[in-house]
Amino acid sequence: MATDVNQWQTQLLEQVDKLIAIARQQLVQQEQISDPKIRGPEYWQRYAKHHYVKAAELIKQTPFEAAKHFRRAALLGHGKAMLYLGQMFLQGQHLPHSPFHACCWLSLAEKAGEQSATEVLSKLTHQLTAHDINRARRLAAERFEQLCDASFSH
Repeated sequence: MATDVNQWQTQLLEQVDKLIAIARQQLVQQEQISDPKIRGPEYWQRYAKHHYVKAAELIKQTPFEAAKHFRRAALLGHGKAMLYLGQMFLQGQHLPHSPFHACCWLSLAEKAGEQSATEVLSKLTHQLTAHDINRARRLAAERFEQLCDASFSH
């Protein structure tokens, strides 16, 4: 009789171990399939484009709000948004006039492939000291790091 109880307990423990293994396997599969935190570059490109389009819609009525959306798009890697944000800082019409910040955003736009940023930058650098240009490029490098971190951390 004691042997029957031991066999029964052993079988029961084996079944429990099998159930635990199945539950763990299903949990791992479910995490791999439906992890909402993993988003590819296509997601971030669409999100950046959304902010860019929103900025374009707002630019005539509420340019300051448009600038916020340009910045969001720029921080997600949208080159045109970087260009427009740099131009807005340079013109100082809807944002504070800041050749320093303009240089930062235009440097990023140039690296993102916006060719017209190169022309604007060449004219802008005459308004800044070498120290300010280096600071603006350092800020651009930091923004690039933030841009990369934001694109891969969510």
